[in-house]
Amino acid sequence: MTAVIPKVKVFLKKTQLINRPGMSGKIAIVGAFDSLETEPQLFNTVGEAQEKFGTDDTYNGCAVVPYLFKGASSVLAVNITTENEGTRSKTIDVTNLATALAKIKNEEWDILFIAEPLTDTFIPIINAYVQERFENKYPCGYIGALTGTTEANVTSAGLVNDWCYGLITQAFTVDGKSLSVLLSSAYYCGLIAGMNVGNTFTYKTIEGVTAVSPELSFETGGNGKALLEAGIITVRCADRNNQRYIVVNSEQPNGWDLYINRTRDYIVKEMSLHQFLGEKNREATLDEIRQELDRVKEMCVNTLDLLEDINFTVSKKSVNCVDVYIDSLVFAGIITEIDVYVKIEVI
Repeated sequence: MTAVIPKVKVFLKKTQLINRPGMSGKIAIVGAFDSLETEPQLFNTVGEAQEKFGTDDTYNGCAVVPYLFKGASSVLAVNITTENEGTRSKTIDVTNLATALAKIKNEEWDILFIAEPLTDTFIPIINAYVQERFENKYPCGYIGALTGTTEANVTSAGLVNDWCYGLITQAFTVDGKSLSVLLSSAYYCGLIAGMNVGNTFTYKTIEGVTAVSPELSFETGGNGKALLEAGIITVRCADRNNQRYIVVNSEQPNGWDLYINRTRDYIVKEMSLHQFLGEKNREATLDEIRQELDRVKEMCVNTLDLLEDINFTVSKKSVNCVDVYIDSLVFAGIITEIDVYVKIEVI
């Protein structure tokens, strides 16, 4: 008989991260993966994604997924890879982009990432898509890479609508590894997914980034100033000795800060009111709708401190329709200038 040495085994089990109140961390990605799977796939960890869709970094989808999971609670992936006579196509075009987006049109997620640099052909398609989702109460924003010249990137930013959460044109060095602009935008997307929607990135340290290329000038006539004014995310060195890099301003092409765009979409999603469809249209129901909207207001304004106030009205439009007007979302501004006055006395 062999004696048994008593022991205790400990296993680490990864569990799904659930979106906490104030978080919108579900990312949807359209890209090429090392697979011919055509149906959307939901992943809760990098390991799950790599097991199903592969690890070959020559496929942009495979390359960006680990960076998205820097903060994503889940990743919903749509693969555009096709094969013809043994040759695989890994490139996104207008047709397969539209087809892929249609597959996840009515699903619940928060941020769209395209695993290929955005082009002036792609942007109008994405704009129309996210606007339709907003109107159908599935609001989301998108983040992407621009790889043209400064002038071309400024032009591209001018095509972007209200549902943009970030356009990246610089290549980051993260934890000693130099990334492409596409991978840098995926890294940024992952960080945003892990942030409370009420947080701004203006003048905040971008975690893990120890260098950027190119380093931009923000003087008059500088490329940094042109990109900044176009609402493109720009990063600069704040402390070279400690390798600390900051986002200069997270204002988006629509002129609003990142936190305003994300909070707006979060509130619209919370005010979905889908549970009232099919109910009788009477005063008691209108009161219940008002109470639900008051609950959302209390949570967003007082509990989560996402904004200053929400003003709304509810009324019966017809026997079949109720009008809900969100009259105003009141946001606090972002401090971008501090004047310090110094008086010196010599006695």
